[in-house]
Amino acid sequence: MKLSSCGYLLSLMVGAVVGSSQLPAFYDEIPSGYTLGNLTWVGNIIAGGPEVSFTGPSLQDIEAQIRQANPSFAWPDHNTTDLSVLPQKQIDHLTCDLADFYWAVKFRIADGIEYLKGKSGQCHIGPGPRFCSRISCSFSSAIFWCNDNDSDLWIDCGLWAQYAQNVVDACTIDDASQHVKGQQFDTDNWNIIVGFTMC
Repeated sequence: MKLSSCGYLLSLMVGAVVGSSQLPAFYDEIPSGYTLGNLTWVGNIIAGGPEVSFTGPSLQDIEAQIRQANPSFAWPDHNTTDLSVLPQKQIDHLTCDLADFYWAVKFRIADGIEYLKGKSGQCHIGPGPRFCSRISCSFSSAIFWCNDNDSDLWIDCGLWAQYAQNVVDACTIDDASQHVKGQQFDTDNWNIIVGFTMC
């Protein structure tokens, strides 16, 4: 896979940030030991209509499918979303020490979090462990949802944004460009990873 010019420049920048830990000659999608696959979204695309499902490699891809089916579709305004009605999952430990992942750019991850806020519906991912879907990515800065269970997993899609924000709050390094990588775990044996990938 050929690197885009922006991806190449970012890879150089990331290499400078991590010092001697340069990106390998071929770094694509997700590090070794993880499997990257599709996710499925289930929800309403027409007010009062039946629930429907869409499957794709990212939520952006799924949204494109939804808008093809219903061009007037709109997500709830996250500024008016009542977060108290979201299911209260038990947040487990968080780590910023991800040896297999490289640094993402904080403000690009912040854009991804803003995009994920207020997303309604139920989301599905296949069995793990370390089975992941890239739920958001722009300019080589990605947010992954990973399943460590040996069975399929369903969660409320609205949980993603808060978990990714927890990583940003805890794991951002205060360099010139503010880079971030980290992993927030849930006691239901799934996690959110923030880090660099090619996209």
